[in-house]
Amino acid sequence: MADHIPKEFLELVLQRTDLVSLVDARVPFRKKTGSNFFACCPFHSEKTASFSVSQAKQFYYCFGCGAHGNAIDFLIHYDRLSFPEAVEALAKQIGLTLPQKTSTKSQEKTLSLQHLYGVLEKVAAFYQSQLQQMPAAKEYFKQRGISEDIVKIFHLGYSPRGDALLQSFGKTAQSLKELQDTGVINHKEGKYYDRFRERIMFPIQDRRGRFIGFGGRVMDKSEPKYLNSPETALFQKGHELYGLYQVLKIHRQLPRLLIVEGYMDMIALYQHGISYAVATLGTATTAYHVQSLFRYTPEIVFCFDGDNAGRRAAWRALQVIFPIIPDNVQFRFMFLPEGDDPDSIVRREGKTAFEKRIQDAQTLSQYFFQSLTTDIDLTTPDGKARYINAAFEHLKTLPEGIFKKTLSQELEQKTGAKGLQPPKANKMQTALPARPTGKRSTILGHALALLVQHPELAQYADEPLTLDQDQAGDNLGKALFNQIVELAKANTQLNSALLFELLRGQPEEKWIGTLANKELSIPKLGIKAEFLDTLQQIRKQSREQTIKKLLEKKRLLETLSPEEENLLKHLIYNKKPDTETSS
Repeated sequence: MADHIPKEFLELVLQRTDLVSLVDARVPFRKKTGSNFFACCPFHSEKTASFSVSQAKQFYYCFGCGAHGNAIDFLIHYDRLSFPEAVEALAKQIGLTLPQKTSTKSQEKTLSLQHLYGVLEKVAAFYQSQLQQMPAAKEYFKQRGISEDIVKIFHLGYSPRGDALLQSFGKTAQSLKELQDTGVINHKEGKYYDRFRERIMFPIQDRRGRFIGFGGRVMDKSEPKYLNSPETALFQKGHELYGLYQVLKIHRQLPRLLIVEGYMDMIALYQHGISYAVATLGTATTAYHVQSLFRYTPEIVFCFDGDNAGRRAAWRALQVIFPIIPDNVQFRFMFLPEGDDPDSIVRREGKTAFEKRIQDAQTLSQYFFQSLTTDIDLTTPDGKARYINAAFEHLKTLPEGIFKKTLSQELEQKTGAKGLQPPKANKMQTALPARPTGKRSTILGHALALLVQHPELAQYADEPLTLDQDQAGDNLGKALFNQIVELAKANTQLNSALLFELLRGQPEEKWIGTLANKELSIPKLGIKAEFLDTLQQIRKQSREQTIKKLLEKKRLLETLSPEEENLLKHLIYNKKPDTETSS
């Protein structure tokens, strides 16, 4: 949750918002089954209606791609809003105003940032006007094959020599500060001067189309070839992708996204009909870059030069991807011939041939395993051992899931070794497996699903589930169960959507979506009995485990403490085990 939005306000917004109406206004429903409405998923391409919206839970779930969430999440992903923007949009629909931070300094900062967007918009317009007055710059675009339409779509411009921008906009102390804060002028030894001089200008826009910075390219052989805006309050190059705004503007659904390395590469591809490319801004691919694209497409293709520098950049990108890779996004790696870039190739070969290169790009697993064999001889036992160890160093960083299992199986096939088990990631895994395995976790997962889908059941959970120091996996689930019970007892209006919101940002958040949409197939009148029976089974299992542990300790040590002896007798001879607090 955004820090400045009170929890009570979020609860009120979600309670007053009807998710069914919200979704239907954007994605018409095709059918209704029970209290669930179904439509074709707006977040991936499909012909069958697998996108489910629950009237009772106020929660959506796609059985095709796994997208899920509440009304806030839907607006974040469908309307491409930030969290505060989504909350504000929902609040407006129900006649509420988003609370502002009480800090005067915070309010002033927000107003200041909004003003800086306007400053950069004026600067972009200035550079565009200068382009019209510079025949050499217009000729440069013509020689590079950039059409006038593309110049307009991307707001391309020109920065003249000298301090033309400073002289036009920097006439007061306040305006000088604004220009410096946005990074378009510099200050050194008591003097201000234009940062960009005699360069083709590429305005950088965020995903909402707001101007946040610039990239400038020389038209001759001088250095530096490219110059970007410095990091500012509006612009962090590790967070932004050039052209994303233009791509999203013409694509509601993206079958894939291509990541290239330069402004001109992205623009050239766009002009040749490959309108799903974006460019990094003079920096290596970051986790923020990749994660920001997960919501838009099921396939991300990286395009690199085929030289050593391109190979090193690709390997760095792979290392960035591994810890955050989801099972529902495919990655590919595309390498160009040495001396070529996307701009030169698409102009020489055309769209069809370039897209054939994309289709033939290596999958992530192909690139990964090929890269590992560069200096290793797999025909020797020593080579196989080195290969497996090298693979494990990277596989252990993967999140648990289908992709990690698939790569592990492929490693077994390549080495002939059986039963390979890469170590788990160093960071603690989140609450429960998506599909619990084994009797114990299955029952606990079932209880959690019942509670998430019917928080009113919390009133029948008189006592919290007791944690067992020897059952770390179950403890995560039990802790979540106890947390939900506490939240439900404190808020009688709690539903799946609000629960998801209250746990936003916590490790358990991702499992609420899975549990909220787990198929229970229980008649409404039998839900309470099912819940109570499940709790009884959990407590029985816990009691049996405790008895087993105490008996084993007594066998090994031939003694127990008086407290442990009493507990053991109590558990064994108690006539009503399902009501005991020693679970």
